[in-house]
Amino acid sequence: MKRDMELIRKLLFLIEEHDDPHKELKIPSDIDKQVAVYHLKLLEQAGYTENNIKYAGNQPLWIYSSLTWDGHEFLDSVKNDTVWEKVKEGIKSKGLELGQVSFSVLIDFVKFKLKEKLGI
Repeated sequence: MKRDMELIRKLLFLIEEHDDPHKELKIPSDIDKQVAVYHLKLLEQAGYTENNIKYAGNQPLWIYSSLTWDGHEFLDSVKNDTVWEKVKEGIKSKGLELGQVSFSVLIDFVKFKLKEKLGI
């Protein structure tokens, strides 16, 4: 399965809005639950979320997730739609897709665009 940065951004927003690690995180019906769980695991591996996923057979049944400090920091850097669109446009202008850029390069580029917007 390919990493989907748009989905990762959506999941981070969802977790932040949810704001209660003791209540089940409801994945919207337009997002495949298996795909969401895969991306939540990636976020946890990156240190951006803490997850507790309960399965029934091979299917994720209950999903609990909360943001870590780094998760909040990353979400804050990609929260602004204008900055996010400029990042995607900048990557596309180099002939690449969002999923073809390493996460560390993406973070650096997001920081660059955010600083540019702030005039730093």
